[in-house]
Amino acid sequence: MKTVDEVWQLLRRQVSAREAEEVELSHASGAVLREDVRATEDQPAFDRSAVDGFVVLANDACEEFAVVGNIRAGDGGNYELVRGQALRIATGALVPVGGEVVMLEDSTESGGRVLLNKRGRNHVRRRGEDAKAGEVVVAAGTAIREGTVGLLASLGCVRPKVTRALDLLHVATGNELTGAEEKPSAGQVRDSNSPLVAAWARSRALRIRQKRVGEDADALSLAIEGHRDLLLISGGASVGSHDCTEKVLAAAGFEILVTNVAVRPGKPLIVARRGDEWAFGLPGNPLSHFVCLNVFVDAALSSMRSGQAAPALLKGRALSDIAGNPRETWWPAVEHSEGLRPLRWTSSGDLTSLAVADTLVRVPSSGLAAGAETEFIRTT
Repeated sequence: MKTVDEVWQLLRRQVSAREAEEVELSHASGAVLREDVRATEDQPAFDRSAVDGFVVLANDACEEFAVVGNIRAGDGGNYELVRGQALRIATGALVPVGGEVVMLEDSTESGGRVLLNKRGRNHVRRRGEDAKAGEVVVAAGTAIREGTVGLLASLGCVRPKVTRALDLLHVATGNELTGAEEKPSAGQVRDSNSPLVAAWARSRALRIRQKRVGEDADALSLAIEGHRDLLLISGGASVGSHDCTEKVLAAAGFEILVTNVAVRPGKPLIVARRGDEWAFGLPGNPLSHFVCLNVFVDAALSSMRSGQAAPALLKGRALSDIAGNPRETWWPAVEHSEGLRPLRWTSSGDLTSLAVADTLVRVPSSGLAAGAETEFIRTT
């Protein structure tokens, strides 16, 4: 049985980054950047007004000024400031050399003159204060989000180089499963793992296909035919007489690398490899699914996308005691400004805590006392 750290080390050593490709910026959200993006010019490229207001010479001691014109955003004119005179200026407009900007709210305009009631703050965004030309602004390995897209556009990066989109096949197994939209009959349960995996995959910009089969080795073998970056099989990972995931993967040419992990929940985890294709046999209980996706599959996915196979471990404090277990536990919790509040769960089949859980807290076998510092990962 491997430890959590041993599984991470295995993935770090063996999972390789996928090919990079250039994509249209409008299609880049969710992808991982594979090259540093530098500023091609100073950011901002010129002194800009941070507010709507008036611009005067910074060393002009007058209190009242004649308003002689306007500077609008986008104007590229060579405006000259004269003592005793002020120019109206719009947010984002170029500030003339030697200018001081006073915000509209700190001024009183009447009859073509303006009284500046408060000076000295100088609401100017200086050239290069965000980044200098040639400086790395967005580093390789950054996951591109909506804000990143806006930043890249401001840098003129319209075709970023990113890891290509990854393909995922997810197969849910179990004779007891019925669709979430159906009413289960006696002995059946709704399939919660398929929607869970689908939501997880969409949040990571994966191209996902999903299937559902019964507890049948032949049906499972047929379902996993083909090649993709990542294969997830829900259920059949334990040691019961009907659990066939390991056998089917081995028959399909996968090398079985892990069959059990000293973790709670999620002990019966299978990790297998066939060339550059990786397969995970996930325990069928839904909380175990959630933990394994975020602790292990995310680690492999990180390496495929950026070459770094480790979850983003953060530091936090437990807000209440958390009991230990012989196996390391990853406990659902909610992150607050003052710390991590563990949620109640009764078993690996208990989904109720996942209604609000946004973190998983790493709990050593000795447990955690309230106020103790520990590691955690965010799941959102």
